[in-house]
Amino acid sequence: MERECYLLPIGPYHPMLHEPEYLQVILEGERIIDLDIHLGYNHRGVEKIAASKPNIYQSLKVVERTCGICGEAHSACFVLGVEKILGIEVPERAKYIRTIMFELNRIQSHLLWLGIFAYELGFETLFQHTWADRSIIMNLLEKISGNRIHYCMNTIGGVTRDLTKDLMESLERKLKELEKRFNDRAEVFRTDSTVNKRTESVGTLNKKKARELGVVGPTARASGIKIDVRKDAPYHCYEDVEFRIVTRKEGDARARMLVRIEEVLESMEIIRQVLDKIPKGEINTNKRYFLLKEGEVTSVVEAPRGENLHFIKTDKERLRRIRIRPPTYANIFALREMLKGATLADIPSTLFSLDPCFSCCDRIVVIDLDRKKRDILNLEDLWHA
Repeated sequence: MERECYLLPIGPYHPMLHEPEYLQVILEGERIIDLDIHLGYNHRGVEKIAASKPNIYQSLKVVERTCGICGEAHSACFVLGVEKILGIEVPERAKYIRTIMFELNRIQSHLLWLGIFAYELGFETLFQHTWADRSIIMNLLEKISGNRIHYCMNTIGGVTRDLTKDLMESLERKLKELEKRFNDRAEVFRTDSTVNKRTESVGTLNKKKARELGVVGPTARASGIKIDVRKDAPYHCYEDVEFRIVTRKEGDARARMLVRIEEVLESMEIIRQVLDKIPKGEINTNKRYFLLKEGEVTSVVEAPRGENLHFIKTDKERLRRIRIRPPTYANIFALREMLKGATLADIPSTLFSLDPCFSCCDRIVVIDLDRKKRDILNLEDLWHA
């Protein structure tokens, strides 16, 4: 008997989706037969705007705004690349401060995700409590940098603000408070029957398929792949601190949730070690680098969602080209493998277990079919198109 299948469009705008994306789901009854993923509904021209700025510092401000959740990862990746081109050695104290900011950003990103994940599972109370925990970190980030979202702490050659003794003591106290609260919250995520039923054996991606698809970050680690840029290619002061790469072997939505829960606790431990070891000294090179060098480099850091990669090309005056490969690009196409054979109700928990950020996937490519040529248009061209 021939199967009766139908196409269910989800997006680009949908109550489940917090950013515009489009899924074409092929269903047989409630069972998912196949899935097609369409990106490109969220374009702000970050790469083009950054490369059009007259100096590297203005480009940095644009690059940091690639994402409101993991802007610290984009900012750090960019300055590390430019510093490599210029051959700049960053002061040790600046490296330690950068690490603190990086891990605070990871904690707030994971807590934001855990709250949204609980909301998508229909657990609004857990969502509210988790976001209340996140506010502790947001307040700390505001005290340190003056900003709750885009911190503007990284600059070419170091950081823009120092950590006072009072700030470091406040940081230790608040982390202790958060750890107690978060452990209570984590126990609910681990043991609640509703959470377990909606996540166990849902959206499974085994280790072999995860390697073939090239997934990164918590998505890869939840499938048993032990990768982390902080260990594999250390930057900042990660060589000077001890931490473990959190992995699971189940590869399902619950495993991806548990990996992030453990990573929050690991990040707290990293920050404590950094506070104990932070050296005295300068926080930047006290120079302004308006004259650059001609060069190109690939820079990579471990963002909250996984490996974040920037290709940077400069001339003697400014940034000429930047290409950003965020972790969502590496992870999102594994969704097809995860959802084949699943039910329609599994889509929210599986999709959000990847922690996708479509603002980071900021691209537009125009293909001229007559010339068979791909063009990237500037803002003026698009305006008059």
